[in-house]
Amino acid sequence: MSLIEHLKQVRDYRTQPRYELWVILLLIVMGVLSGCTSYRALEEFVGRHQAALLELLELPYNRLPSYSILRKAIERLSYESLLSTGQKL
Repeated sequence: MSLIEHLKQVRDYRTQPRYELWVILLLIVMGVLSGCTSYRALEEFVGRHQAALLELLELPYNRLPSYSILRKAIERLSYESLLSTGQKL
């Protein structure tokens, strides 16, 4: 199972999401692997790589999530759902 397939299985508890949860989680994983240690650093990472990521991932958005969307998604994330998708990576 790929990382994206795994992230797509994580249950989204948000009521009116602007971005799919897997996209936000993927951006967070990529940012952390690139050395980001804060929400602001994640936002800077996303902004710096926005054009390439939108094209590479073939996302239907004009722009990627902001600092506040990243933060709110993390705050509302069910870590049990993240860990219990049924398969190992």
